[in-house]
Amino acid sequence: MDQLNPPSIGVIAGAIVIRITGWNWVDSVIAVAIGLWVLPRTWVLLKDTLNILLEGVPEGIDMAAVRQSLLGLPGVLGVHDLHVWAVTSGRPSLTVHLVHAADVAAPAQLLERARAVLAAEHHITHTTVQLETQPCAQADVAVGPEGSGEPASREDAHA
Repeated sequence: MDQLNPPSIGVIAGAIVIRITGWNWVDSVIAVAIGLWVLPRTWVLLKDTLNILLEGVPEGIDMAAVRQSLLGLPGVLGVHDLHVWAVTSGRPSLTVHLVHAADVAAPAQLLERARAVLAAEHHITHTTVQLETQPCAQADVAVGPEGSGEPASREDAHA
């Protein structure tokens, strides 16, 4: 026997009580108690599973902080199409488009810095980073105050 856990202890205790007293109803009480003990653990597992299946942001990942970390890299002008999800618990994945200054001498170094920041600060190592000098067609455009379809600000055009 590897380890006794509360349900196992409950079953053993119930069997002893039934054997000594003959109270067969104790079996039902133990079964209900075990069900109530399992219920909160089942909820946590269900919640985590649904988040993974729906490709939700993994618990513990702050999307605003990830965005700010990437925007803080020298030469990065904007971040868009940022997605973080997990295929399995504890292994987040990320895709992002980084708009950088056209005069960045070594885009490959910017790419490596982005990956290093994501790994060190956010523990995200499975990444796909696309570098652009102009926001692509997939960039979100915030609707300005007049509803013109123009960005509300320069920052929104790259967010």
